[in-house]
Amino acid sequence: MAWLPVDALESGMTLASDLKGPDGNMLLPKGIVLTESHIASLRRRGVVQADVGSGQDEAMASAANLDPALIEASAQYVVRRFAANDVEHPAVAAVYEAAVLRQARELAAGAPLLPDIFPSPRAESMPDMFFREEGSVKDIVTSEVKLASFPDIYFKIRQILDSPTSSPSQVADVVSKDTSLSAKLLKLVNSPFYGLPQRIDSISRAVMVIGGQEISTLVLGISAMNAFKDIPPELINMRTFWEHSVAVGVYARLLGAAAGQGGAERLFVAGILHDIGRLVLFKKMPHAAVEAIYYAKANGLPLYAAEEEVMGFSHPLVGGLLLRAWKFPDALVSCVACHHKPASCAGNVEPAILHVADFMAVGMGISPPASFVAPILDAPAWERIGVAPERLGELAEAGLSQVEEIVSAFFPVRKH
Repeated sequence: MAWLPVDALESGMTLASDLKGPDGNMLLPKGIVLTESHIASLRRRGVVQADVGSGQDEAMASAANLDPALIEASAQYVVRRFAANDVEHPAVAAVYEAAVLRQARELAAGAPLLPDIFPSPRAESMPDMFFREEGSVKDIVTSEVKLASFPDIYFKIRQILDSPTSSPSQVADVVSKDTSLSAKLLKLVNSPFYGLPQRIDSISRAVMVIGGQEISTLVLGISAMNAFKDIPPELINMRTFWEHSVAVGVYARLLGAAAGQGGAERLFVAGILHDIGRLVLFKKMPHAAVEAIYYAKANGLPLYAAEEEVMGFSHPLVGGLLLRAWKFPDALVSCVACHHKPASCAGNVEPAILHVADFMAVGMGISPPASFVAPILDAPAWERIGVAPERLGELAEAGLSQVEEIVSAFFPVRKH
């Protein structure tokens, strides 16, 4: 913990105490992870210093009080997630160490080591609607688009935003008509994800504070959560799936801020959508999708690599094609399609950010269902972001509370 002048603050730092302005009003709550926009706002408001620490500072302090036997047991358990990675690599090592400390804290709190969870045996008998030798990946996506159109509220908002005569109140009016969407948006806006000093109690106020374009992007991500509700639970635990997706979104947003990139909401939504291709595969090729899960486990491979072996393609391609068919923005399409191979989208740093965020989420144990191994960290992608290894560990710790808050808001029922 330390009081630092505002000019010394950096994205990713965590407030160690409530921050008040010169007039005594609270500006940001304790525990909020600072972004560049927060820091710029503090300068405008005349704040001269802030009490900050980092999630990793607190984690390291608590590690001194942990039983070494718990840390050793945690290390043996966690290292399996990094089977496809070199744990000597500085970035990998930083996330690995943060993951071990997180697991050790959970053991100290009485939580057991969780076993690997596979799809129900009944899932293996589900027939595929497409086969590797018949049709193409585009045929799979075309079939899905015909059966499940994306909720049209997003496109109504896009029509408003594209009009030169539109106003924020028009965006608010459209969103407010969807009560479920409005409730989730307000929960997100009032969570530590934004760390606003005052509670936002209406969509019109949210649009004024966050911005019409930003709210539109968030609507896109939240609506996507409602587009896949008919996947059998024998195949996938949907709450766990979205928990991982939210985690990738949170880490992408934090990484983007630490790297000085804009588009915070777009990065968050890219995280929510990054694995949406897996849902299409579960619907259209359930038997092959389950086979890929077992193949990945048996061979210590990341799931996308096993999918390529079993099916001849992987979920990022499917997800990218689906979003393009739904006429999503090109930036989001590229992020999703390239998140495991960011070099294939040269010239755009956002796929690299999403790639590292996905690695961090799985490494920290917030994995998608039946995915046991963290994706292979693309070293050039990490280097391109320009975030120091020690910052990765800090951000990995800092994002945990945000993920928990958002998931609890969206999915109040505990997962089984």
